[in-house]
Amino acid sequence: MRIDTLVMHADDVSSSQTRGEFYGTPIREASITDVDVREERGMRQRVRQGLGVGTPAIELLPSEVITGNAIRRETTAEVVGEEFYAELPQVSFEDSISGLQAPDYWNDYETRRA
Repeated sequence: MRIDTLVMHADDVSSSQTRGEFYGTPIREASITDVDVREERGMRQRVRQGLGVGTPAIELLPSEVITGNAIRRETTAEVVGEEFYAELPQVSFEDSISGLQAPDYWNDYETRRA
């Protein structure tokens, strides 16, 4: 239930984006979605505290890390480390296909069909 629509958290108001000016005071941009989400989360927290239920523990999925105040997935470069950035040796095209053999799947197909 919303009691006062003019109450807003300072984090929901952008300090860098201004929409105009009112008698020398800048008019700042506010995110109504952020206000609604913050209000919903606050209400849920108050209900949990009222019922004596603790906050749920955060479970990280495999390859997730906490960075600052956000949960994100680790990148391949972070997992592999410096080896990820190592340059591979340059090989000519002829050298790269020298060990390949002709595919024999047509012979296999004929054998299976018979």
